[in-house]
Amino acid sequence: MNQRSGMKKMFIGFALLAAMLMQACSSGNNAGGNSSPEATKAPEGSAAPAATEAAEDLKPYEVSITYFATPERDVALVEDKLNEYFKEKINATVKLNPIASSEYKQKTELMMNSAEKMDLVFTASWLDFFSNTTKGAFLELNDLLDQYGQGIKEQLNPMYLEAPRMNGKLYAIPTNKEITQARALSFRKDIVDKYDIPLDTIKTKADLEPWLKVIKENEPDIIPNYNAGGGSDGVRYESDGRFLPIGPTPGSLAMFFFNPTQDKIEIIDALNPEIVKINNDANELARKWFELGYTNSDAATAKTLVLELRREGKTWYQETSWKPGTDIEMSNTTNNEYEFVSNVLNEPYVTTDLTTGSMFAISRTSKDPARAMMVLNAMHTDPYVVNLLVQGIEDVHYKKTGENRIEPIADSGYGASGLFWVLGNQMINYLKPGQPDDYYTNWIKFNNEAKRSPLLGFVFNDSNVKNEIAQMTAIATEYKLITTGAVADPVKLLEERNKKLQNAGIEKIRAEIQSQVDAWLAAKN
Repeated sequence: MNQRSGMKKMFIGFALLAAMLMQACSSGNNAGGNSSPEATKAPEGSAAPAATEAAEDLKPYEVSITYFATPERDVALVEDKLNEYFKEKINATVKLNPIASSEYKQKTELMMNSAEKMDLVFTASWLDFFSNTTKGAFLELNDLLDQYGQGIKEQLNPMYLEAPRMNGKLYAIPTNKEITQARALSFRKDIVDKYDIPLDTIKTKADLEPWLKVIKENEPDIIPNYNAGGGSDGVRYESDGRFLPIGPTPGSLAMFFFNPTQDKIEIIDALNPEIVKINNDANELARKWFELGYTNSDAATAKTLVLELRREGKTWYQETSWKPGTDIEMSNTTNNEYEFVSNVLNEPYVTTDLTTGSMFAISRTSKDPARAMMVLNAMHTDPYVVNLLVQGIEDVHYKKTGENRIEPIADSGYGASGLFWVLGNQMINYLKPGQPDDYYTNWIKFNNEAKRSPLLGFVFNDSNVKNEIAQMTAIATEYKLITTGAVADPVKLLEERNKKLQNAGIEKIRAEIQSQVDAWLAAKN
């Protein structure tokens, strides 16, 4: 109870600060920006009661939290504990609504389109956040954040709040986690040690080739190079650290790029000779490995996730998005049966895609957006709330092993969904076995030292080229198996694909992107 009492004082402190800010803030915080869509204005009468009122003087309100997670058996127990807590603080209860990943996008789109009452909604660039914002699904948050989210602003790296904007106005609050990621190749340490593999010599995927041969000849239970179904676009820009994709990318395809080190931002597309060469080299290598038997024979149709094979000890390396602690997380997914070590291949940049990869918005159908922001503020500042949502209930779903450490209880009914990257503030999660004391301190350092993309905050408006993007998406899907190595003559197929992209209007899309980038940069200066 002492921890909860301390959190109550902190929560009330934020509420008192919010009351003062309400007098100082006005709706003119975004002078100079275009007005937001009419549908995204907060409903009349939705402002929160004065923050200095006692909880019992506030009208009861249920804040729904719709989020991306596999429903677990004890969600209702966690919900009850949260309700005890929030009822005491702000006379609110919460309704937890986890939706499985396979159904999340479809179900939430239906809920938004039917104007179903919602409050906090998990969203992301890869869940069409920007298009849903344009359609008026989410409320503008500038004033709500100033009034009821001061804790969020204190906790969150300011770069996070630059990206989820339209016309300069904020429409979502990112989860406080890693702000960027590096590309890496991650390896099982026992295999590296067994064959004395010199990781410092492996700078690209091509450098793996002699070791794929060693694995094939000596480890019959391991797939040397696992591939499952190819990518959605078949563009292998990752092979060359000179290029970044613009993001969020049209049609969620990596077809348009720029060199972040150049003074002038020049957008190039998948037909650019340098990009074509990168693709051809990568696809020919993939074909060679397939023919040599390094790649699984069902690469074109395989659906098994690499995570499942890693748990079974059937893989020895994989391409990863790296941050401090990635090796520990990978080990945890195998119940710490295997250790991992990573070779980081590039310098990470903070991009719009990465900063908007996990967020919460407030639905335009919320009946009390201020109360929703109060709950979201607690999800970013209150260790009791965050760990209850992510880890569950002490002595039911985990055991405390230290002031900030826990040991999960196996098959407890909660905590297996991996909600740490979805909900609130990962930096105040309890540490689990294998995570060092400086686990999150290293993340903060990693975030603070990451390079800012020159296009951080840029969002492409595709309204002028929707037909061309639809055609481009269909063509990319048609040829996605090129990257698996499972189809013959990849150079010829890529040439065939690129001709179709040219006829579909990829150059028109590129020109539109360039025009918008130029205008966006000019407006910033």
